[in-house]
Amino acid sequence: MSRLKATILCIDDQPNGLIGRKTLLENNGYEVLETVSGAEGLKLFLSHSVDAVILDYQMPGMNGDVVAAKMKRAKSHVPIMLLSAYGPLPTSKLLAVDTFLSKSQPPRVLLSTLQNLLNTRSKPFFSRWLEVWSARNEGVRP
Repeated sequence: MSRLKATILCIDDQPNGLIGRKTLLENNGYEVLETVSGAEGLKLFLSHSVDAVILDYQMPGMNGDVVAAKMKRAKSHVPIMLLSAYGPLPTSKLLAVDTFLSKSQPPRVLLSTLQNLLNTRSKPFFSRWLEVWSARNEGVRP
């Protein structure tokens, strides 16, 4: 039996952010699995079928970039969105993720970015990045 809704795994050590994101996603038709630690997130990722991951960067024990790298080694086809409240991260922290967003982005940006990830997950990272960059810069002339 196929699932009708995409299942999203949310991992964030801040319960308020996690609950808010879960509510937002469920209200927009997604099934949500959630946890407050990277280690528990890895267990859920390996034991459940998930369509995408929304992952906090700064967490105790194991930061999001480490969790993402382990996830990509296990299931490279699952897109991962990394979130951070601390602004842009160095490129070295983004190697295993498909996209990065600041937690300060409005909910509509998170939803549209997630939908884009789900729609284009079979494309390589650079192709997805270029499409997003092009859309953001459409009509901009030097």
